[in-house]
Amino acid sequence: MQLTKHTDFAFKALIYLGSMKQELATIQQIADSFQIPKSHLMKVINTLSNHGFVEAVRGKNGGIKLGLAADTISLKDVVVLMEKTLDPFDCVGQDCVILSRCKLKQLFQDAQTSYLHFLDGYHLADIIDKPTAKILHFQ
Repeated sequence: MQLTKHTDFAFKALIYLGSMKQELATIQQIADSFQIPKSHLMKVINTLSNHGFVEAVRGKNGGIKLGLAADTISLKDVVVLMEKTLDPFDCVGQDCVILSRCKLKQLFQDAQTSYLHFLDGYHLADIIDKPTAKILHFQ
């Protein structure tokens, strides 16, 4: 399964925020650290914020931080939130001669269910370590 850039950016932002020692970060800091477009990251942060994964603090000294503890943010929940569709195939409207008998779609759906179940066993805290924090925050 290939994830979209938005999901990739979401994980990068969450890893950055989860590995911080300071209280708040800016979107620009995250964008600079990963060399990703700030405009794309802003959309991702907005989605994460609207669903409680990230908390935005407004004002002159504002910024963003994790909205939940890193050990409660399931990797599966991030994927499900950020991906527009999790269907491995879109057979609707296809002119396929075996559409009514095809077993391929169900097989891939079963594989995806297993994939998501696997991710559900891991949390943001599981993928953050001191060497990663050191790279991101020069600590």
